[in-house]
Amino acid sequence: MKKYFLLLLLCSHHIFAQQTKVLFLGNSYTYTNNMPDLLYQLSLASHDSIAYDSNTPGGYTFQNHTQDGTSIAKINSRQWNYIILQGQSQEPSLDTPYVVANVLPYAAQLDNMIQANDSCTQTIYFMTWGRKNGDASNCVAYPPVCTFLGMQQQLKNRYLQMGIDNHAIVAPVGEAWKNVIATNPTFDLYISDESHPSLYGSYLTACVFYATIYRRSPLGLNYYAGLPVNDAILLQTIAGSTVLDSMQLWNTEIYYPNANYIFSQLTSTSLNLINSDASATSWYWDNGTGNGFVQGTANQILNFPNVTTYNVCLAVSNACHSDTSCQTINLATVGIVENILTEIKVVQDFSSGYFSIQFPEQTKGPFSLHLFDAMGREIKSIETGEHQIQFENPSPGIYFINAEGNGILFTGKSILIPAK
Repeated sequence: MKKYFLLLLLCSHHIFAQQTKVLFLGNSYTYTNNMPDLLYQLSLASHDSIAYDSNTPGGYTFQNHTQDGTSIAKINSRQWNYIILQGQSQEPSLDTPYVVANVLPYAAQLDNMIQANDSCTQTIYFMTWGRKNGDASNCVAYPPVCTFLGMQQQLKNRYLQMGIDNHAIVAPVGEAWKNVIATNPTFDLYISDESHPSLYGSYLTACVFYATIYRRSPLGLNYYAGLPVNDAILLQTIAGSTVLDSMQLWNTEIYYPNANYIFSQLTSTSLNLINSDASATSWYWDNGTGNGFVQGTANQILNFPNVTTYNVCLAVSNACHSDTSCQTINLATVGIVENILTEIKVVQDFSSGYFSIQFPEQTKGPFSLHLFDAMGREIKSIETGEHQIQFENPSPGIYFINAEGNGILFTGKSILIPAK
């Protein structure tokens, strides 16, 4: 029964994924230009559908929402896919004692309310933008907010802290604004008050939410909100790259199990396969021999009847989501290279922030190297003729190497990069 339940879960995910239920709790930064409807229109342009609601009184803080009967009632009104929380525009950028006392506790309290209603609802913190010329009213008391860049950095730091503290997603709207301002200064994202968004700013914001929710770029969607097409396309591009180029930083996939796996060959007809996604709680493997998915573990040895090609699939799930990944593996060409794998060395220079992967001399010559993080995401791909490859400032954790060249092919070598 477990096998059939998983298949039903995988199918239902695709059947019902097209309607996404979203609640916005914020203030005028959210309701200006009816930004939630801009997101709704973008979703329709991609043949998806967002059902949304909101409570966005002007000037509201996180604390106001924790005490607002309408906000509380809306949180508890249904099982939401996402609830987007936007704080008052200045508060999160102020000095640390103020933020610790007046912002972070209420950001956490709202997330606790959300999880109490439905543990599968995903909280998204709406990282807002710095004011066009900084926060003049708080500049003297707290100089870091005197400029747009200074205020934006403070907002970024505080919203990232909310994401870390509450195991939640951060929508990097303010960072997308920074990227547009830096590369296209003729685009005025603000209205005359130098605080609230113009239509350009609201459209960019909606594009960031589209990329955050659907985990794909809005580039190519034919809804432009009345903006010049080329301008809208550029905003789509920057929104998509801001989110998708740093998904680990924004916790964009924190709720979603990732079925990508790496493997190494044990014998001519057996593989050791590893899925390193900590968010998965169930693993089902299909070795491609026609027997379908069988429940297993994250680290699984699969046996095969013959030395030939198999389509090996993994389906993973947690209490809320599921994912499937398949690879075509030719047992005749993978090769058993344990003697080579054991000779690969990792050297880290803590003073410079670099680490290097050193291969044995017999690998010297043209070959390709791919480095994956513990979630199975490729973070580096190199074609090289050297047998030592350097990487700058890696985050601590477990990484996996795939390499091919000079008659040698291997996959699944794991390396550990420790914290300083």
